[in-house]
Amino acid sequence: MSRPKNQHWVPRFYLRYFATPETYSTDEPQVWIFSKDEKDGDESITNIKNICAKRFLYSPKDHTGQRNWDLETKLEGVESLLSEIWGQLSDDFVDLSNPAIRKALSLFIAVMHLRNPSSLLEVKNTHKQLVGLYNQMPKHPDGTPDIKSIEMNGELFDVDVSGWHEYQAWGANDYQRFFVDQVEYQATFLAEILMKKRWSIVLTESNQFITTDNPLFIQHQKKKRFGFGTEGTLITFPLSQRRLLVMDDRQNEPANQYYPLKPGALGAFNYGIWRNARRFMISGRPIPEILSEIVSWSDAFEAKNE
Repeated sequence: MSRPKNQHWVPRFYLRYFATPETYSTDEPQVWIFSKDEKDGDESITNIKNICAKRFLYSPKDHTGQRNWDLETKLEGVESLLSEIWGQLSDDFVDLSNPAIRKALSLFIAVMHLRNPSSLLEVKNTHKQLVGLYNQMPKHPDGTPDIKSIEMNGELFDVDVSGWHEYQAWGANDYQRFFVDQVEYQATFLAEILMKKRWSIVLTESNQFITTDNPLFIQHQKKKRFGFGTEGTLITFPLSQRRLLVMDDRQNEPANQYYPLKPGALGAFNYGIWRNARRFMISGRPIPEILSEIVSWSDAFEAKNE
């Protein structure tokens, strides 16, 4: 069976829901993109197959030199399942309390967070930091670090240095294998956290919301260091140009509700989504229109807080 070499971290079925009105229903849906990097130039319009993809992202080579397609196959299964209901999620009123809906969507969003190339970059950076740290420590005669345990948050953890030489020599394929393992290992754990949150959807009657090459936006109003499971963490995820999923911990308020977008709030939502982008804003609307809305909201926000 033919395997995709160019593997998307933001699925094409999802990107279609942010396509321009003229191309949404065609075989070649297109979107407007705008980069944070000035070297990319002005905004442009492109086919969704050309963005958010990297060669063999989820298919590292195994010890025999052959590509491992296991994760790519599993991702295809998740995407196939969600693509069947995304039309309703994007423009209808689904029952957000439905366990099947919550489970499927939670898994999809958790995977979207983990499968992003930014996570692969974190693996590389963490490896380099650890290697640099351990290389500063005393060594055994065989060259392994002379360390038995480390303390984290007041708790001691044993350190096994038996595989140090192999770990120290990690290269691109090793980073990729670890990245792939983490996507599979952590997905269910993160999905379970999402399922426990209070869900609601902000809706509009026309195409308004943007997405990016890193759609999941996580924030906390009081803490600088936080995660999915930190109390008070707010998570937003654009489902389409007309629906924005919000997950929070306000369990004392009604759950599984649909709220019309408040006047003047669009710029705030799109700003948050855009701020979290790795590189590209993605939209079915002209980029100047969106940037103007964000700037207008920002100016009003600053004036209000002066």
